[in-house]
Amino acid sequence: MRYYKFNRDQSSDLLQKYRKSWRKTKYMAARNKSRLLDSLYFENQTWGALHKAWKGYIIGKSKFELDRMEYYASVIRKLQKELGLEISSFPDLNPASLDSFEENPENMPQEISEEEAFELMVKRDQEELEALRQE
Repeated sequence: MRYYKFNRDQSSDLLQKYRKSWRKTKYMAARNKSRLLDSLYFENQTWGALHKAWKGYIIGKSKFELDRMEYYASVIRKLQKELGLEISSFPDLNPASLDSFEENPENMPQEISEEEAFELMVKRDQEELEALRQE
């Protein structure tokens, strides 16, 4: 069989993917299969984020990246608290650092989108070009 028969949902239009995902979310909420949490995210979205946070924590732990482990541990604790689950303990991490992430979110490592990274590179290149012109 051809591979394209199994990858039918590979549309290139990101807006179309977003709309389809939002339609599914609205359907689940309208049928009371998912509830809206205090963070204004639906329960199934929070479960997905929790799954991704655990995956990030495991990857950080396998690569011995302490800052990434602390970040994802704080995210996991926050999401578990929001879902009403038992909060996991992380004995290999410093509990004070986890509390500092929860109290001061500006300490968390910032991830930027591709567009923002591109804009920063263009801005840096323009500044370097102007500096060369002035010389």
